[in-house]
Order: sequence, then C-alpha cells, then structure tokens
Amino acid sequence: MKIDTKYLGIDIPDSILDFKNIPTATKYITGTYVYFSIILYISIHVMYDGEPGGNVFNPMVQLIPSQVLKYPYAIVTSNLIDTKLWKFIVTLINLLIGGTFIENNWNSAAEMFKFVLVVGSITNFINLVATNFFSLILPNISLDTPLDGNYSIIIGFAIIYKQLLPETTIIDFKYPFEKNFRFKLLPIFITCFMTITQLFWFHHFADLLSIWISFMCCWVYLRFFQQLPMNNGDEEGYVKGDASDTFELIYFFPDVIKPFLRPVFNWIYDLVVIRLDIITPFDMEEIDKGNDIAIKRGAKKITSSTEDRRRQLALQVLQERMSFP
Repeated sequence: MKIDTKYLGIDIPDSILDFKNIPTATKYITGTYVYFSIILYISIHVMYDGEPGGNVFNPMVQLIPSQVLKYPYAIVTSNLIDTKLWKFIVTLINLLIGGTFIENNWNSAAEMFKFVLVVGSITNFINLVATNFFSLILPNISLDTPLDGNYSIIIGFAIIYKQLLPETTIIDFKYPFEKNFRFKLLPIFITCFMTITQLFWFHHFADLLSIWISFMCCWVYLRFFQQLPMNNGDEEGYVKGDASDTFELIYFFPDVIKPFLRPVFNWIYDLVVIRLDIITPFDMEEIDKGNDIAIKRGAKKITSSTEDRRRQLALQVLQERMSFP
C-alpha cells in the first residue's frame, strides 16, 4: 500500500498486507483471542452487570495477582483477552496482518504458538512476581486489579518488524521537514508511547512494569533462544537467535542516549553472560551468519562493532598462545 501526498508518504510492503490466507497458528490464536475477549465482555457487562470502567473482573481468565494461586492458568489465558476496546482493535489488526506476515516469514506455526503463549506467559509470570514485590514497597499497588497480559503481541510484534524489515520506511514526512519513520524505530516508539500514556493518563504501575518486561523478554527470546528452520523449512538445519550486530539492544534506542546506556548494557552483559553464564555468548561464526541474514533483510552493516569484536578475539587468542611455554 502506497500513499503519496505533499506532506507525507506512507509505504507499507504488500507482503505485510497480504493476509488473505491466514496461516494455521495465527488463525487459531486470533480466533481464540476474539472468542475469549467477547466471552469476558459478556460475563463482566451482562452476567455480572458490570459497567465499563467498573471493578468487576473475571479471575478465571484475567491475571489477578491475589487470585492467581486459585486460577494459575490465567497466566496463559490472559495472553488472549482484552477488555479495552482500543486495545482489542489494535491487537486484532496486529494479529491478522502482523501475525500472518510473521508466521509466513518464520515458516513455523509452532514458533508462532510458542512466541505468543510461552513467551507471553513467561512475561506474565515475571510481571506477577515484580508486582507482588513492589506491592510490599508501594502501598498504592493493588493486587486485586487485573494485570494486562498481552503486551507481548503489541510490543513483541514490533520488535519482530524491526528484525525482518529494519530499514523499510513506513512514513516519509516531507513538509515542513524531511524525515522518515522506519520499522527499526517502531519498538522503542510504541514502548515509549505506551509508557507515557501510563505515566500521565492511566496511572497503572503494574501495566507500566508489564510494558518494559514484555519488551525485554521478547527481545531476549528473539536474540538468544528462538530457533527457526533454515532454507524455507529444511528441518535439518536451524538458526538459533539473532546474533547480528544490528539486533543488539543498544540499537533499539536513539543515538542521543546511547552513550549513557552503553556502559549499563555492557555491565549487564558481562554479569549475565560472562560471569553468571546464564546465556551462552555468540561465537564469531554465529555473528557473521547473523549479520549476513540481517543484510539480506535490508539492515545496514555496522562495521565498527564487528571490527572491535574481531580485534578483541584476536587479542585473546594471542594472549592464550603467549601463555604457553
């Protein structure tokens, strides 16, 4: 779809808008999402005579911290429901269009199920633990209010768009200034926009936590753990994670704050990957393969990061050789 005017141009790849044949996982996830959301709406607004914005909830499907021990499966079902009309519409469109594009690109229904349900549930569990912890410190956090459980679809899909279409322009502003908005900016834009709405409008601290926890959990999974079949479904080979330089966490953020974030991210990486050995670091072959895949997707090559890493590796090998008599 292409729209070109005097003031701006909008160019969305046709591959994203091609959702005539919805793939298997996206079809079932979308259908379940619509079904659960409608049933939840009916149960709250009809059966329980609840009013929009009221305090009537359904702990059987909504993730309510004080009720989760009684209904633990709500950690999973809360990924597939919404009560806010705007969020329902946004998520539904995102599932139909984005879900179709992503699943077709991944060529794996199992991976789509895993991302939405497993990664989403892990995000919900971490958010649940964090909410309970902060409720001990901040008395205004209520454990009887549902946690919004499917930010992983909105935020997680945006991260995938950046991964698959990094340099593709969505909106090209022409007048009064020339500036383009690309898919690589979408994750941080959506995350910051939703953060601002929580800070100045909704004032829901648990949802604020969920936004950033969802961002980090989805990125960590896509960066280090996801396994996708190679060669259009050849199950003999898989690509694990995304080792490309452009998918480093620092490149999700604006250039103006990168100097402040880089030492923090380096310290976290050193702690989690090097010292605690929680995540296995990528070797040079994996990084080169990841960069090749990213370049094929249209990403710009980051030479400085790769050269620095090669220099550090060469220095390490030299030191190891010199240590032998």
